[in-house]
Amino acid sequence: MKWLRRTTEILGAGDIARTAALASLIAGMLVCGVAMVSAATTIDIGPKVGDILVFRQGARMPTDWEFTVATTAVPAVTCTLRPDVMASGGGSLVVEERFQPRMFHVHWAGSRTSEGSADCGSSAELVLPAADLQLLSNTVGGAGVEHRAFGGL
Repeated sequence: MKWLRRTTEILGAGDIARTAALASLIAGMLVCGVAMVSAATTIDIGPKVGDILVFRQGARMPTDWEFTVATTAVPAVTCTLRPDVMASGGGSLVVEERFQPRMFHVHWAGSRTSEGSADCGSSAELVLPAADLQLLSNTVGGAGVEHRAFGGL
């Protein structure tokens, strides 16, 4: 106990209390950080089966975004999704299935997905990583369609 008495003499009782309070605050912040990271890895807030991404004809989209995707055809081929081209003629992506932890099977229906030979066509079954599907969802303003009353046509 000599070392404690000596520490008290050097630092003073107020400094020890301040250090203990600071250590408690730091420990609490670490616990909260670990809890948030743990929750973020277990909560699934991404796209869900049944979500519809609507590319409204004429909507403004980023012109430099391009996603290379695989088709579900055998053998699988790749094609490109460009939101600006998809919105130029209109169309939609429907999330049909989730497989593996972060991969989705989607159905495209619309005029085209890109220009030239990279186009997926007017109807295609595609496989997208969750991150790309989430970016596409953010681009169109989220999943779903705009609901209107019949009188407001």
